[in-house]
Amino acid sequence: MKRVMSAALSTALLGCGAVVVSAPTAAAGVRCDDNPIYTISDKKTVWEPTNVHSDWARPGVTISYAKNKTGSWTATGTATLGTEAGVIFAKASTSFSVSVGKTWSKSDTWTYSAKVEKKPGKTKGRLMMYHEAKGFSVTKYRLEPNGQQQCVKHKIWKKTGIVAPAKRNNNLWGIQYG
Repeated sequence: MKRVMSAALSTALLGCGAVVVSAPTAAAGVRCDDNPIYTISDKKTVWEPTNVHSDWARPGVTISYAKNKTGSWTATGTATLGTEAGVIFAKASTSFSVSVGKTWSKSDTWTYSAKVEKKPGKTKGRLMMYHEAKGFSVTKYRLEPNGQQQCVKHKIWKKTGIVAPAKRNNNLWGIQYG
């Protein structure tokens, strides 16, 4: 009888042990994807001055500018993005439906003319080529378990004031006053 009782007790304990062993695995929680999530917001198109411009002229003078030169412009506000810049530019390009990047460069012969107008408080003007750029903010998230078997977005950081040049050759000429 003792042997039967001992065998029944051992079987019961082993059965309970199997339940105890599997219980922590079920309670461990959900595993979330480790890949960061970037969202683009505060989107706007801006026109940034390039390195292509005429000499300064006084009000009333018509400036003619013709020069073979390489126009270029580099993104601003990106110093803190580090190695994530490429991924963020790709995400911004998709968001704007326009390819953006860290730099833009174009060699061409630029030929334009315009008259420098009188402006209050300004004594000179020059022809300036502006290049299309995209201003935006980026927020980095990571999925984390919320303790209820779900993954929720957790904000890691937000960077504002990023301005990146459009890769396409879209420029605007105007008078810059000083």
